[in-house]
Amino acid sequence: MASPVRRAAAVLALLSLLLLPVAAVAAPVAVTVRGVGDEQLLKNILASLKIAQQSTADLSAGQLRRLHKRAPEQIKAAMLPFGYYSAQVKNSQLEKKGDAWLAEYEVDPGQPVRVASLSVEVTGQGREHEALRNLAAAFPLQPGSQLKDSEYEKGKKQILNAALTAGYIRAKFTESRVEVRAKEGKAAIRLCLESGPLHVFGETASSQYILKPELLQRYLSYRPGDVYSLSALNRLQADLYSTGYFSQVTVEPKLPSAEESGSEVPVELHLAPAPKNRYSLGGGYGTDTGARGSIGWKNRMINSYGHRPSFNIQLAEKGSKAAGGYEIPVPILDLRYDTLSFDTLYSEESWANTEISQYDIGATLKHNAPKYQFGAGLEYLHETYSVGDTDDSTWMLMPNAFLTMILAENRVSTDHGIRVSGSVRGAQAPYFASTSFVQFRVGGKAIFSPFEKWRLIGRGSIGATTMESINELPPSLRFYAGGDQSVRGYGYKALGPKDDSGRVVGGQYLTEGSVELERKLSGIWSVAAFYDIGNAYDTIDARLQQGVGVGVRMSLPFGQIRLDLADPISEGSFSVRIHLTLGADL
Repeated sequence: MASPVRRAAAVLALLSLLLLPVAAVAAPVAVTVRGVGDEQLLKNILASLKIAQQSTADLSAGQLRRLHKRAPEQIKAAMLPFGYYSAQVKNSQLEKKGDAWLAEYEVDPGQPVRVASLSVEVTGQGREHEALRNLAAAFPLQPGSQLKDSEYEKGKKQILNAALTAGYIRAKFTESRVEVRAKEGKAAIRLCLESGPLHVFGETASSQYILKPELLQRYLSYRPGDVYSLSALNRLQADLYSTGYFSQVTVEPKLPSAEESGSEVPVELHLAPAPKNRYSLGGGYGTDTGARGSIGWKNRMINSYGHRPSFNIQLAEKGSKAAGGYEIPVPILDLRYDTLSFDTLYSEESWANTEISQYDIGATLKHNAPKYQFGAGLEYLHETYSVGDTDDSTWMLMPNAFLTMILAENRVSTDHGIRVSGSVRGAQAPYFASTSFVQFRVGGKAIFSPFEKWRLIGRGSIGATTMESINELPPSLRFYAGGDQSVRGYGYKALGPKDDSGRVVGGQYLTEGSVELERKLSGIWSVAAFYDIGNAYDTIDARLQQGVGVGVRMSLPFGQIRLDLADPISEGSFSVRIHLTLGADL
């Protein structure tokens, strides 16, 4: 009697012999479907064909023939969701060519079924609601449209979303029917929506102790009695996160059960405080500032009123500063973006033949929304300076205002976007300043992508100061041109009116412009070519200086590192200046 081991070996050997014929006929199969012009329809057919799904597998001749036989019915079934109810497969072939199999199917789609009638009825409390009155007009399938299952389902979702947005959160279809008369090529759609009761917001409460309850309530975009909206709750959660006060925000609506008759939806907020203190340490290098380092501290919320103090020190080769601030949320237009800030700054800076030391303190009421930022304030400046042959000091109390508009989906890495800004400030002697002046500045930057991997970047700026003599204005308020963000090819603040000894002292007016063409290479790298023009001046017939150059860009999550080589072509002789910058696009 054979041992169990020998019997097992014999069985394995027999199985191997039986599988040899299968392996011998195994071959790849290619599937072709003709007569279908709609790309989406063709994709759906190929996705439904079992023989196409197995085209990369090892199949026997028998298996392929069985799959080929079922293919016509699978093709016709795949065409039904697109309205083709009379499709026929006229010709189908399966043949072997060399080592490969070829399956071909000739399809006659026939005439698609079209919508003959559409009826959308609303019952319940929402029957007379404005948003639910004419739902049929916005339905994707209108009389005469080709019947498509995807459009039908899309239309149903639109109706339910309209009801939900209108506050009917219990809305549901009591009838949704499509009657197809395939021989006539017609379909009748009937939908009946039961709206259920209208739901409104109730009270919003929280057991949190982080913010004053009255302050927390001001972040709500709705009030008790307003129509219930899921988007309003999503916005509330995003707004509370954006304050920086909370590490966790859970917005929980207390929806009544289907058996309850109540229509109010109370909301509970579950909030966890964020760590109060945030510290920062940074370093970098720029051709305008030289090597620099900074250290900072910010308290996200020093009290239950949401106040935020901060302090920052920056040390650099060409200037250092220390700044402190205190920010208070104020509910004027929108508590999410409105603040009253008190700021103080001490700074020292030097460039070329100019040295300044200034102390600045001010208060600003501002609105800092994502697209629009504007505000007004009052600033006291005391500045001691040495410029050219002049050593002096000045003081002034300056009202100021600013406005900025930024339209872009991504401000860090922008394909299409624009930024426009303007500011004005001034002072009046002798009671509020040692000299009188009014100064304004407007500027902008635009980025467009006319072709794939190409960006066209333009920027411009103009400024003007009205006063008797520019010599009475401290250097920090004068206009200069040249540097990384101005006319490249020239040094930082190297362009402007000069004194008798030929040293740049700054001007009353400013004009700057730039055009840059950038080409993305691969990964994070891109190259650019640019043309800059501009100058600071005291008379309108001043000559604008020009610079041209090329650069390399490295795109990172927080912005671009830009290395530019620029030639000041207005100088007549060729020379190259290196500019290195880091920052977001807008």
